[in-house]
Amino acid sequence: MRNLHFVLALVVAGFLVACGPHETKAGNARQVDFIHQASDLKPDPDVVYGKLPNGVRYAVMHNETPTKTAALRVRIATGSLNETDNERGIAHFLEHMAFNGSENIPEGEMVKKLERLGLAFGADTNASTGFDQTVYMLNLPSVDENMINQTLGIMRETVDRLSLKQDALDRERGVVQAEKRRMDAPGVRASLANFDFFTKDARLFSRLPIGTDKTLKSIDSTLMRQYYEAYYQPQNTFVVLVGDIDPDFAAAKIAEYFGDWKAHDKPGKMMNAGTVTPRGPDVGYFVDPDVETEITLATIKPYVPYKDTVEGRKKRFIEGLGNRILNRRLSALAQKPDAVFISGGVGVSSPYKSMQQASLSMTSRPENWKKALTLGDRELRKALKFGFTKAELAEQIANSRKAMQVAVQTAGTRRTNSLASGILGGFANESVFTHPSSSLERFESYADKITTDEVWTAFKKQWSALDKPLLFLQTSEVLEHPKQEIMDAYDAAKAAPVEANAKKTAGKFAYTDFGTPGKVVAEKHIKDADAWLIRFANNVTLNFKHTDFEKETVRVTMRIGDGALSEPRKDAALQFVAGTVMNAGGLEAHSADEVRTLMAGKAVSAGFGIGTRHFSLSGSTVKSDITDEFNYLMAKLTHPGYRPEAKARYTKSIESWYPTLDSTPGGVAARDVSRILHSNDPRFGIPSLHKLLAPETTEVKAWLTPFLQSGAIDITVVGDIDKDTVIKQVARTFGTLVNRKTKIGNYPDMTKLVFPKSTHKPIRLSHSGDANRALLQMFWPAPDGRDIMVNRRLNIIRQILQNRLTDVIREEEGAAYSPSAGRSGSRWFPGYGYMSISLGLRPEKVAAMRKKVLEIANDLQAGNITDDEFTRATKPILESLDTSLEQNSYWMAVISNAQNDTRGLENFRTRNKAYHSMTLADIKPLAKDIFKADKAVTIEILPQR
Repeated sequence: MRNLHFVLALVVAGFLVACGPHETKAGNARQVDFIHQASDLKPDPDVVYGKLPNGVRYAVMHNETPTKTAALRVRIATGSLNETDNERGIAHFLEHMAFNGSENIPEGEMVKKLERLGLAFGADTNASTGFDQTVYMLNLPSVDENMINQTLGIMRETVDRLSLKQDALDRERGVVQAEKRRMDAPGVRASLANFDFFTKDARLFSRLPIGTDKTLKSIDSTLMRQYYEAYYQPQNTFVVLVGDIDPDFAAAKIAEYFGDWKAHDKPGKMMNAGTVTPRGPDVGYFVDPDVETEITLATIKPYVPYKDTVEGRKKRFIEGLGNRILNRRLSALAQKPDAVFISGGVGVSSPYKSMQQASLSMTSRPENWKKALTLGDRELRKALKFGFTKAELAEQIANSRKAMQVAVQTAGTRRTNSLASGILGGFANESVFTHPSSSLERFESYADKITTDEVWTAFKKQWSALDKPLLFLQTSEVLEHPKQEIMDAYDAAKAAPVEANAKKTAGKFAYTDFGTPGKVVAEKHIKDADAWLIRFANNVTLNFKHTDFEKETVRVTMRIGDGALSEPRKDAALQFVAGTVMNAGGLEAHSADEVRTLMAGKAVSAGFGIGTRHFSLSGSTVKSDITDEFNYLMAKLTHPGYRPEAKARYTKSIESWYPTLDSTPGGVAARDVSRILHSNDPRFGIPSLHKLLAPETTEVKAWLTPFLQSGAIDITVVGDIDKDTVIKQVARTFGTLVNRKTKIGNYPDMTKLVFPKSTHKPIRLSHSGDANRALLQMFWPAPDGRDIMVNRRLNIIRQILQNRLTDVIREEEGAAYSPSAGRSGSRWFPGYGYMSISLGLRPEKVAAMRKKVLEIANDLQAGNITDDEFTRATKPILESLDTSLEQNSYWMAVISNAQNDTRGLENFRTRNKAYHSMTLADIKPLAKDIFKADKAVTIEILPQR
């Protein structure tokens, strides 16, 4: 669905988008510091709010998931809406300058300082700029007083003491321009055109956070300091500190570091988004050979102020139900084999209080946009004329109830980072941050009283401006008279009659009884991992660990059979089709759409995956739904649907998506580079369109059936549930199967990979997109993934390479926004692995940056690595070791398949000592062996001439 919020997300492409100014008037119109002060909604009692005498507001909260960590967020209530014409992009540019020197931290040292503390750049340190806010984010790997002092000190430097020197600004200018250049793609341009069309008369499109080429070239330190001092003010600041820390201590520390911050004399004027003038009928059109086709029908009405109160939330919930039901109908129609569209959806939004927009969007093949519009409009008018059924409403109520129940059940183990972001988001959006239990309590007070007539009335009100339609088409199809053709198509669509849907009964889930439960024949406790290894009589193995890291939550993963190596032929396309058929093909007795209805009100899931050495079925649930989860997983294994609608939908999606690959350097790289690196092995990269569409469902079935029926099965369960319950669930489902194989097959021909020989000249590929975009990638052969210790050292080398690229290519040269280093190496492909770099550049920079990368590689190969570089690479890993022990995903990896392969346990048992004892001398020999200039493979993806 593409309503305007979705378009906004694409437009700002990586910037934070939020709604609402830093202060609000609500309730009796008195000004308040926090929205809950003017609402009858009760805020989460665990969050402590406060305000310093200088105007800085804060929220602190004690949370122990995970233990000994914290999350720090600082929000400044300014973004691109506060920029003048010659300042466009300055708020985002200023956010970049936060990492380029302050009174007490020299230029280039802030990121290094954080890395020495154990914060990984990008993962733990980040920032974002939107239309009305700038947010700085630090995830703290420990909560000792030094960590709190250092990080709060850095945040204070950021908001009040930035140097903003002209030479540093000039160096960072290239990075910001590179970020803007990265966004310049046909799909983004289509979204911009859509955004411009629907926000006409408002200030949003003219204040995109990224700025313009002209202003990014002209912004200087004087202009930036004026903006900085005008808007980076105490009264515009909100600090959030959540974690395993006493709230009183946290509040005191915030006061210590922000309390003496004095406001500048002339605060900047807070500007709003303006108003979108309701209009229509009107038509917009964007054509480009490299965009997917989407037709949007929308209406615009004046913005209606919203108060976040008990009654306001109830009203919002009811208003959303009609659109949710219509989305459900469109989703069901999209899954039909003869569907004329790929996906569709509706929504209502009020972006930055500029308007109220209701929109319907349909994606399709280019030749089908008229049919897609007709179908979407038919379903919309059908809902407006006939309303909704009790069964449809009941499904949505059941899903909402379950989501809220799960939120309550898991509230005790909410993650610190998401809590911090939620508190900040609530503040920014003028929304009270409430506890899940109060949300459920309010919901239960009215949910069962909601009628279909109430939902229908609210839905009709939202869509009451259809007499003034706005239509926007983005497509690769050239229209001679677009406005007339689009309006004529809409007139024809709305002239077609509509009939009410026939009532359907959901029935019952067909797979609940699987026979005589299996017997456990072996059980072993692994003391150091506190895990259990269990074997059933039919050779099904179960690995189990109880944890309380996610309250009431249970995660399940099954390894089945032999995986991708068992393909009947070397063919990437077969894997593409198999994944879709297994995930979208439903079950023998139920389509995927029917399963959604049957599982309404239950927290169950089942996803199929294809790994190198096993297939997988994975899901997550809550303890109360464990029976339904195992029923569903068992049904996916024993009665997969292989339904024709899955392949039909796959075909439509691929036909729509594939032509866009050529339009960006990244698309070309995804299609071609992996195959080149594997010496043209057809299992890698993205095949031609013809090859992607060629495999049939019957081929998928013929490949997978033997493994689903008799292949080895290893089940791993980790979560907040007891062992006996899990054993009973496995016994009554997978324990009933006929004897399974105990070993996977041997495929020697499929494990042979060859890294290409280096060439003196770069391999050059081309893309059809923008002439100012290029991609440079370089690869060096490296060890495979069989040796655990070598893997660890390679990870450190990769991080050192990453840091060098950031220091040199991004900071010194200003040539690339996000240079990246990678490492590939599998234990299943002996002798094959590589280290890599990837840089998004201007075409004219490629040769110079290739030279710079070679200089970096030669330096690493010569052993010129400092102790500080080694510390910056290893400290984030060391700090994450304890935290990972409180993650279910980590334990899934440790004990999965432990009865057949002890590698996970070995890694767990040795990693602490290995990383703590690792030295710079350990990694230099590997770097010397890898970064040989005569072994490098260089690929340049340049614009077509």
